[in-house]
Amino acid sequence: MRVHLQAPLVLLKRLGMLLLLLTLLRWIFFWTYRSSFPELDPGQFFWITLQGLRFDAMTIVVANALWIVLSLVPLPWSEKKAWQRTLAVLFVVANAALLVVCCLDLPYYGFNGKRLTSDVLGQTGAGFRELPGMLLRYWWATVIFLVLLVVVIRAARRGFKQQSGGFAARLGIFLVTGGLLFLVGRGGWQYQGLSPAHAADHSAPAWAPLVTNSAFTLGYSLTEPPLRQRTWFTAEELDRLMPLRYEIRSDSVKPKPNVILLIVESMGREYLGSLNSNAGYFPFMDSLCAHSLVLTNAYANAERSNKSMCSILAGIPSFTDDAFMNTAYAGNPVEGLGTRMKEMGYSTAFFHGGINGEYKFDSFTKACGFDRYHGKDEFGDDQHYDDHWGIYDEEFLQWSAERLEELPQPFCSAVFTLSSHDPFVIPERYRGKFPTGGQEIHESLGYTDMSLRRFFDEVRTHPWFANSVFVITGDHTFQYNEHPPWYTNPAGRFSVPIIFYAPDGRFTGRDERVAQHLDIVPSILDVVGYQGSVNTFGQSTFQRDRPNRAMIHLGGQYRLIEDDRLLLFDGEQAIGLYDYLGDTLCEQDLRASEAERTKQMTDEMKAATQRHAAALLRNSMAAR
Repeated sequence: MRVHLQAPLVLLKRLGMLLLLLTLLRWIFFWTYRSSFPELDPGQFFWITLQGLRFDAMTIVVANALWIVLSLVPLPWSEKKAWQRTLAVLFVVANAALLVVCCLDLPYYGFNGKRLTSDVLGQTGAGFRELPGMLLRYWWATVIFLVLLVVVIRAARRGFKQQSGGFAARLGIFLVTGGLLFLVGRGGWQYQGLSPAHAADHSAPAWAPLVTNSAFTLGYSLTEPPLRQRTWFTAEELDRLMPLRYEIRSDSVKPKPNVILLIVESMGREYLGSLNSNAGYFPFMDSLCAHSLVLTNAYANAERSNKSMCSILAGIPSFTDDAFMNTAYAGNPVEGLGTRMKEMGYSTAFFHGGINGEYKFDSFTKACGFDRYHGKDEFGDDQHYDDHWGIYDEEFLQWSAERLEELPQPFCSAVFTLSSHDPFVIPERYRGKFPTGGQEIHESLGYTDMSLRRFFDEVRTHPWFANSVFVITGDHTFQYNEHPPWYTNPAGRFSVPIIFYAPDGRFTGRDERVAQHLDIVPSILDVVGYQGSVNTFGQSTFQRDRPNRAMIHLGGQYRLIEDDRLLLFDGEQAIGLYDYLGDTLCEQDLRASEAERTKQMTDEMKAATQRHAAALLRNSMAAR
């Protein structure tokens, strides 16, 4: 019998080696992003490592399933050297792919704040273009991968024992070992297979990314449907908890103002000195805030540009891992800002100096009613190309100001900057001209702020400027490097300003109530005197006739921010309730002490996910 057990024991030894490698990667991941997690004492760290073994073991078994079966199944040629070499190659290929995913996410997590999911496939074009630069900038992740790959290759070269003995004994060992590994491959004997939601079963939700691994979350997202139709509430209950139809009955505005929506790459709230009592990195934007209405407790609805665009321009919550324009529902009509503005006689245009077709911005903005698209191709001068994402902000914003002059009035335009995007390239002549701090992004923020100042200096000279409304926000935040604690908790990492500015001074003061990107479309329509119904999950910040809230989805976890409370929801139930303003690190779970508030916010989040899924599945996102 001991001879019979040699093969499964060697197989388990190889799997155990892989388990150690993934555990090592978890420790490296924690060390890299330790400031993003609450303080951990040694006992808690050990417990989280222990919980992570469950996810790692499942990942390893699934990734090596074919190799496991072929290693154990009693085949007549099992002991031939050619077969042994085949198994070795299969082992290396499967685990090289596993390690690539895990090592790739070591730097990538810093940009999304979540473990890798299938949405990364929607960024393959830009990803391949930027890959050489990323391998150099994050050389340490490349080195880690190569070292671990050498370990895997050495293990493969040592060969794999095959079973000997009679067919019946070999078959029995195959069935027993295979059965046990099947149990590991589904994550245990619980009713449903392991999912990212289980990461919070035995540890705080804030540590969920530390419990899972990137290969697991990527694989899970590839096998799960993006939307599930829910039946928690009746139609009447949905209309009470999360109405979609929204009435805007604002007073008629004459003459209709021009609207310029400025979306600033990675402009998190933390970078504005006027909102943080420090110098900040946007001196011009701070000066503009002094003459504007500033929503100081506003949030992006997503962690990435293409997902945020869906919320800002079309009022679509980001409740899927990938952006709306990359889902099967991208052909559905949407409640686009441009579409509604054109109903009121506005001409529409979208400006982004990026590569035409990148992230499908051109197609999506047209779906949102923006008739003219101005990108890198339209700019037409590659001497100002940054060799990464598009045209430098200064030149493109100056060019955009000239194009705005050509639009028939009234016009509605959206202008999206790009220079403050990793790798934060600015023109050589500006190197060392702007403040730098502890984050890689800081210098590029100063450059973008200067570019915005020059843009405003230019548009102030045009006759249309006096009768214009500017709405300014960041598309999302930047979470790589060190940040103040408030800006790393589940609410704070989505904090962006929303600013309303008009030369005639109609907007002033600060509004500290919760707001979100989803409020931008109805707010603009309210400002220009729109009268009618739209479908939206937001509200006009000038009416405030719905609960003040922000709804966010990140890595399988939903976040609902209302007043001074933050609810974490895993898609089925609440997994945390926090006073995110007073309890900055979100360490004190209030679910037990505030059961009624927990139920109220849970019902709202359930209603939002049910409403969102139904609207996309039934093609009813746009009002008819």
